[in-house]
Amino acid sequence: MVFSRSVRSTRIPLLVVGAVVASTLLFCLFFLDSQSWVAGSRIHLAHASSSSSPSSFSSSASSAPIHPSRPIVSDPDLRNLFLEQLWPPSVAPTSQHYRPFGAYNWSLPSSPTWHESLGEDLCIIDLDNRPFDQPGQIFGPEVMTWEDALDIHGLSLGILNHWLYAKIHGYKYYYVAVEDPPDRRSSWKKPSVLSRILKEHDVCVYLDSDAIFPRLDLPFEWLLNYWQLTAENSSLALALDPDLETNKDRLGNLYLNTGFIVAQNNERTYEILDAWNTCPDEGGPYYPECAQFRYNEPGRPTDQAGFRLLSYNYTDDIVQLPCVEANGFPQNDWGCKGQFLRHLWTGKEDQIKVDVGEQLPGLYLRLFHEQYLDELHSFYMAEADLMARGPKAAIKMKQEKKHKPAAATSSQMTTVYATVTATRGISAPTPPAPAPAPDLTWPVTAP
Repeated sequence: MVFSRSVRSTRIPLLVVGAVVASTLLFCLFFLDSQSWVAGSRIHLAHASSSSSPSSFSSSASSAPIHPSRPIVSDPDLRNLFLEQLWPPSVAPTSQHYRPFGAYNWSLPSSPTWHESLGEDLCIIDLDNRPFDQPGQIFGPEVMTWEDALDIHGLSLGILNHWLYAKIHGYKYYYVAVEDPPDRRSSWKKPSVLSRILKEHDVCVYLDSDAIFPRLDLPFEWLLNYWQLTAENSSLALALDPDLETNKDRLGNLYLNTGFIVAQNNERTYEILDAWNTCPDEGGPYYPECAQFRYNEPGRPTDQAGFRLLSYNYTDDIVQLPCVEANGFPQNDWGCKGQFLRHLWTGKEDQIKVDVGEQLPGLYLRLFHEQYLDELHSFYMAEADLMARGPKAAIKMKQEKKHKPAAATSSQMTTVYATVTATRGISAPTPPAPAPAPDLTWPVTAP
């Protein structure tokens, strides 16, 4: 009995202590949970309007967050971040190796000739006869944005890529709106436009709108050293087409693709460009069979076939660049991977959007398209203005008349400017003077 009583007397205090501990734990758990709910409520309330009533709390808490009245980072800051931190030149023109992101290893084959950046002595040229003024296009009514990705025009992204590459490296960029010639395809405008602009630069690079610079960080001077292109040893450089029977002329030689041209300012260059420009003329003195290439037909190119025809007379002046390096794109099956210059012949509506989209993700497409339109007066010109005045004078004339009322004209240039004026506030230019016959003779280097 004594033992039994002692057990009961011990068990009672233990039960009391256990009950107190359990009550304490339950209270703490309840208190912490309620504080968490209150803290969460305060977070939601911080986003609600000061005029919100308690009854509107639940709807305010579930609505989209309120954005600050001013952006944390300005548009110019974001552009500078892109140009100076994300895609600055990664090598010097004289760097022995180019290893993008530490991968691969392209090396200069010999001592470099180009030691410094050419700046605006090197130019990038776009030319086209199409207005590109529809929604989603480069001169359309609204800036391009990935929010409307399905409507974005692939060739317009190619044009933006050319301008952006020039912007990164400090090169001069031109866009020339050409008119349709009366008796041949508009692609035959390349030699006359290239010749007129080259007179005021050391080196000029022309690209089709479906060709892009895939490596924004790689200076073009490094490529000039890599391909060993100088004014002393070459006039023009073009890439070979894929090794297919449809890409060969009647002698069985591959065409040189005229969608990417590197031109040196020397006497022989102007002689070649003049021969190319006059090649399809009726009764031409040099290449009478070239007239058949005025317009393209299935299995036969136009200006490209004409260029191949005359190239046999200038074998020491025209450099044939490897297709794998300066033509094609990785997704094709013909061996041309576009390692340094990508030409998306069959990917101009899809793959080009992926390639440029990876360079300009998110809001960067909108930011740089806006800047492109803002700076239109510094690079856009009509063919007639270019041929009459030269590139620098044509641009200067347009800048001087930027804020003057525009006279009525039906030129393509005014059409584009009228579109841009509606959204960007840029004045249209005055009508261009009639273009004289192009002077394709070798010039004294202009200042």
